[in-house]
Amino acid sequence: MLYVNLASFEPEDYVRIQEAVAFLKSTDLTTTPLGRSHQDGERFYCQTLEYETEPIEHFDFEIHQKRLDLHYIVEGTERIDVAPDTAFVAVTGYNEERDIQFVEQPTHFNQVVLQKGDFVLIGMHEPHRTNGMVGEKPVHVRKIVLKLGR
Repeated sequence: MLYVNLASFEPEDYVRIQEAVAFLKSTDLTTTPLGRSHQDGERFYCQTLEYETEPIEHFDFEIHQKRLDLHYIVEGTERIDVAPDTAFVAVTGYNEERDIQFVEQPTHFNQVVLQKGDFVLIGMHEPHRTNGMVGEKPVHVRKIVLKLGR
């Protein structure tokens, strides 16, 4: 499934999906070190995260300008909110080192629930927030975020 707004779709941003899927299938994702690993310059790296989910309202929407985010759930269940509308309103300046900018909550966004083995690909400039609880109890999540540059 690729869900994107046609007005913001840039095909060249998505040419690296096969490489990302090959990495997910060929790597023992239960043993990747927490933090950044498997880096290939600015074009690719793996960010391994572990945390307890929280009410999604505790998190702000963010966007990235240099890389796509592929969120893959190794363990647990998580809600992610994503808006394909890239007409966002910034609430912070852009942090070039971290490739992140926080934005206002979009008027319309989609709720995606990811379970073990699921992934979602979030395009550049697409507002999103992560780490959300599904239901009323937090769960432990181990997640791989592949950062895919051009």
